[in-house]
Amino acid sequence: MIVSIEPSKVAGSVQVPSSKSMGHRALICAGLANGMSTVSGITWSLDMEATIGCLKGLGATIERVDDQEENGLDERSFCITGCDPSKTGKGIVLDAYESGSTLRFMIPIAASGNEKVTFTGRGRLMERPMSVYEDLLGLEHINDTFVVQGPLRPGSYTMAGNVSSQFISGLLFALPLTKGNSSVTITGNYESRSYVDLTIKALQDAGVVVHEEERVYRIEGNQRYRAGHFLVERDFSQAAFFAVLAALNHELTLTGLDLKSAQGDKAILKFIKKAGAYVLEEKDRITIGPDQRLGQVIDLANCPDLGPILCVLAAYIPATTTIIHAGRLRMKESDRIAAMEAELGKWGVDISSDEDSITIHGKSSYRMDEVVRMEGHNDHRIVMACTVFGLCAGSPCVIEGAQAIEKSYPGFFEDIRKIGGKVEIK
Repeated sequence: MIVSIEPSKVAGSVQVPSSKSMGHRALICAGLANGMSTVSGITWSLDMEATIGCLKGLGATIERVDDQEENGLDERSFCITGCDPSKTGKGIVLDAYESGSTLRFMIPIAASGNEKVTFTGRGRLMERPMSVYEDLLGLEHINDTFVVQGPLRPGSYTMAGNVSSQFISGLLFALPLTKGNSSVTITGNYESRSYVDLTIKALQDAGVVVHEEERVYRIEGNQRYRAGHFLVERDFSQAAFFAVLAALNHELTLTGLDLKSAQGDKAILKFIKKAGAYVLEEKDRITIGPDQRLGQVIDLANCPDLGPILCVLAAYIPATTTIIHAGRLRMKESDRIAAMEAELGKWGVDISSDEDSITIHGKSSYRMDEVVRMEGHNDHRIVMACTVFGLCAGSPCVIEGAQAIEKSYPGFFEDIRKIGGKVEIK
């Protein structure tokens, strides 16, 4: 897919999709519950399809019900009868697509049984670091697949705090199902803690108890997930693209967001305020518009998914912005630091990086004599970040490989059009 973008003045309101992070967690809790649950408010994407497919592969029954389109979003509800992963059959192959959350959440769950379970994936997923599970669970990397064999044992687990929080969450999902008590101890700098907090909230909603003591999570064994109704809240990580667009372009109102949310990506509001934008928060509405443009130091430790769009914000600020604790961006769907350096560099943005930080000396505007051809790098967040940059630029551009948005936000370009963005899909 190729998308042409014309500089555009946007206006109006946007209802952002539901949280992909919370969607994964709600589906898993329902898929492990004893009985029938409903999960509503899922904005459809390939990542959601991956998690549902894996749960079905382990024995959960999942039926789509009450389909509706709300404000143009493909919102879906599901009726789910949970499975017992300890009774996994032989020869099971689970496809995680390109979803790192799906893969890392499901591996310990699959290890609850006695049989080997094989995970496949697409894109760069099989290249992403998995040494934590190789060490703790005996995970094997065989011919572009990951193979795990249980049973998962209760016990004391230790892992570094600077690894992906998805490993911690994966253990927290699975260990309550074991026959004994366990603990997970975090050492060193604890990054992305906010995502683990989301996991604990989801577990609590499903009746699973995790005791947190400093950097130790204590998990009682022989717990059962409780069936119920799970409603997925809306996503601050997707809202971030519109928040930055509003801060740089023209006032927008974002609706449906929970201002009390525990999502770490809610930090986008703090960052755009420090950058000089005005932000008005009222109930479930957030109105954002441009004002001053100020440089700052941005810490991504608890919100790495914001990295690409914050590079765009920094590019349009006529000052220096430094983004720290950015190293994990290099092992996402793309090397997101290298990708943003490459694409913003085509516009003449002064951007540089080392292994763990990004420095941008921005300008107020960018204009090129020829149409800039940007590349999506098979990464949904790169495509969306480049789109925002193009809408705010002084000359047209195109994005090749824009189909990557299907991973998380298939309706993104339609939502851009609704607020006046001039995008054409070819």
